[in-house]
Amino acid sequence: MTQPLTPKRRSLARFEGAEAVLSYYPSGHVMAEHAHECDQRSMILSGGLFEETPSQTARPTASHIGFKAAGHKHENRYGPNGALILAVNAEPCARPKTPWSWRAAAGAADAALLVRLMLEAGAEDDQVLIDLMGVMGEQADTPPGSAPAWLMRVREAVRDDPSDINVQRLADEAGVHRVHLSRSYARFYGAPISLERRRLRLGQAVRSLLEEDASVAVAAQIGGFSDQPHLARTLRSEIGLTATALKAVFD
Repeated sequence: MTQPLTPKRRSLARFEGAEAVLSYYPSGHVMAEHAHECDQRSMILSGGLFEETPSQTARPTASHIGFKAAGHKHENRYGPNGALILAVNAEPCARPKTPWSWRAAAGAADAALLVRLMLEAGAEDDQVLIDLMGVMGEQADTPPGSAPAWLMRVREAVRDDPSDINVQRLADEAGVHRVHLSRSYARFYGAPISLERRRLRLGQAVRSLLEEDASVAVAAQIGGFSDQPHLARTLRSEIGLTATALKAVFD
């Protein structure tokens, strides 16, 4: 019988009560209700999860940032492509205005570069971690309230099969113009459909690299990338690492 996969974790940097951690949670992994002793900001670099608190739920995916205040109870269930997450754990702040939230990230590209810098600096450069905390504290222009039902259905279709998306068909089924669909999607979900599709495919490739120990060539094929260089460029822009470097992080 195959043993269930366990999460992978790597501390990237520490200083004065703060720590940056890169973790990979395998597909289908479940974390029962728990709370942290520290305040935690998390950025999803690939994949996604379902997070539930006693009063709220969220389904964040790649390039979203979450905040959980120390002591705030929550449970997690990770999606079909697992989740590669960059977290910053810090000493608790006094009475945060919002103890729990998820939102579209404003600085995903900067965070990817900072991951690479932390690895290159050997976890000794305090300024890199300070800059990362600043990036993860940025606010995005996310509209209040829930997305309309037709847009939620579009997102489910995008998630179900990122390799076969026909925006015109989705717009016709929703009864809206495709430009309105694209604009609404980016406004509510923090990224246009084309970028989310790329991130979903990247999640498939990352899962195969970290869960199945697939070669870079196989991972590129699984993710629907044209070749290894295409996957390499996408990994570097979204996560800040090559496929080989990403696998080596958790060795």
